[in-house]
Amino acid sequence: MIEQTYLIFGDLHGRILPAFRLALAWQREHNEPLAGLLQVGDLGYFPDASRLDKATKRHAERDPLELGAQLVAARSPDADALFAEPDLPQALWFTAGNHEDHVALEALAHGAGCTRDDFPVDYYQRVRCLRDGHVATLLGGLRVGALWGIDGQAPNSRRKTPPRGRISPRSATMLSYESFDVLLTHDSPRDAMIVHAGSDAITTVLQLARPAFAFFGHYHGEGRLDSCDFAPTQVYHLDGLEFRERGGCAEPNSVGVLRWGKEGGRFEYADPAWLRTITRHNWQHR
Repeated sequence: MIEQTYLIFGDLHGRILPAFRLALAWQREHNEPLAGLLQVGDLGYFPDASRLDKATKRHAERDPLELGAQLVAARSPDADALFAEPDLPQALWFTAGNHEDHVALEALAHGAGCTRDDFPVDYYQRVRCLRDGHVATLLGGLRVGALWGIDGQAPNSRRKTPPRGRISPRSATMLSYESFDVLLTHDSPRDAMIVHAGSDAITTVLQLARPAFAFFGHYHGEGRLDSCDFAPTQVYHLDGLEFRERGGCAEPNSVGVLRWGKEGGRFEYADPAWLRTITRHNWQHR
């Protein structure tokens, strides 16, 4: 098995084209091809602006990048130019967070280009949603499991999340009996970031399925991961890629690099100094 490299992204909230552009720049400047992109939910999939949730609508009034899903859900000049790039990674695979149009996602789940374990959500079939509770095998044999939504049971969980934005116990049970290498969730294992927050269901999946890696988003800050033990699984939090650092730079720890081969894998966060060279002002030209 030839080693394959993937970039892992935190919450994007619509910044789909910037993520692909960043990946192209990373390949070119590190002289290392990418097999694909993985993303931990809150992709910001709102193809219809009339269906934005309250938080996304508020942020979009200040930052049009929040509406980026509309540039790929239907054909657009910006996406045409990007997806014509010859060295573009195969696809971006994501799990669903709480800030998505879940009705729109489920309407696409049985359309053209679908497989048993994932389905495209864009005109170009390069942005693919991993089915809740399923495992997809990607290029190089990497097996990626996905669990949609956030916890609704912990004392500090959010109470106003729509039902489909919450973790499904049935999907968690399905994953617990599967064998896979990477788990993508939006929420954290229980108490991993904030005491009395996060998901017991995710913790149980890690204990039973024992994937090599687990990645999640949703939270801001460092959290409590350093004091947690999920062995043998290596668990990492990805900050959101929102270009809100000083000068509009990409956030540290918002992108990671996973290299996977026959001997297993290794992960590291993208160099923060390099990430600072990607900004909301120049991403289209990198």
